Amino acid sequence: MHYENDGAFMEGLRQDYIQALVAGSGRAADLVVETALGATVKPQQIYLDLFQPSAYAIGRLWQANRVSVAQEHLATAIIERQMGELYPYFKNRNATRHTIVLGCVPDEWHRVGVRMVSDFFEAAGWQVHYLGANVPIRELVGLARETSADMVGISAEMLFNLPRVGELVRALDAVGLGGIPVIAGGMPFIEQPELWSALSLHGSAGDAAAAVATAERVLGDRQIEARPEPAAATALRTHREEIVAMATARCLAAGDHDRALLNAGFGFATRMLEAALAVGTPTPLGGQAAWATERQPHDGVAPEEMLSHFAHLNIVLGQLLPPPESYQAQAYLNYLMDETARRAGLPPIPPA
Repeated sequence: MHYENDGAFMEGLRQDYIQALVAGSGRAADLVVETALGATVKPQQIYLDLFQPSAYAIGRLWQANRVSVAQEHLATAIIERQMGELYPYFKNRNATRHTIVLGCVPDEWHRVGVRMVSDFFEAAGWQVHYLGANVPIRELVGLARETSADMVGISAEMLFNLPRVGELVRALDAVGLGGIPVIAGGMPFIEQPELWSALSLHGSAGDAAAAVATAERVLGDRQIEARPEPAAATALRTHREEIVAMATARCLAAGDHDRALLNAGFGFATRMLEAALAVGTPTPLGGQAAWATERQPHDGVAPEEMLSHFAHLNIVLGQLLPPPESYQAQAYLNYLMDETARRAGLPPIPPA
């Protein structure tokens, strides 16, 4: 009997699997996978209906401080180990048709999703070069050239890493490889399905099966008109170091003491702003507002403190960026501040 389309059966397995991951029990997780295989659920379906949603569930539990960093890492290790055990099911003995280079952008360590995508491309008969997490842009570009890749697939799970996606597109174009299609995946692309177009990519997908389908479609129609990067995003990137330094100095003068923490925080904030400016909408920043009010307090950063820092950043944006770019960057930061205050139940801070 086939159970792969039995929603109740798969939901029960999923809950058991999440419970096993939270407990850090590889044996319990193995039992769930063995049960699925014994019920003739296909390995591809296990990836899509068990591994992927469970990984997202663990991430949400971590954000809500219901599991620790150690538990999250252990859960990831269990999923990756089981993917390795299921990998033989994805081996395709047929002649390869196309070549793809896959990896995570620099500073992106969430590699489970792109690993799933890699296995699905192999099953579809592609020649896959999977580079894993935190891949330097020059290495992605270099391997795309060396392998004469037909496509590059990139993953960015965190909003603040989206600027790296644009960096890859520009780097390919700079060395004459702008004709290679680039597709992307990760939570920002799931939450904003048209995000790929704003970044001059060729497509995106919400899961591994959809990634293969998207790639096949893209190869049939590579004509994507490159969009110029918005001036505000370019200006923010150009002045990032000055912005971070000046905002940090303002906070230190106001009584903060941890220079390293301030530098890191403003570095993330400016990258998130650049990402939103690049796609032309502040709505992706809503996810960061959720992070600020749900996870950050457990890490010792209260929403009030974050809003105070954002207020200093807003002033610096007006001082260092030329108009009208400064106005747009401040408007996007005001959106982030308003969302953070609303979610935390705090009065909004007046704009700079």
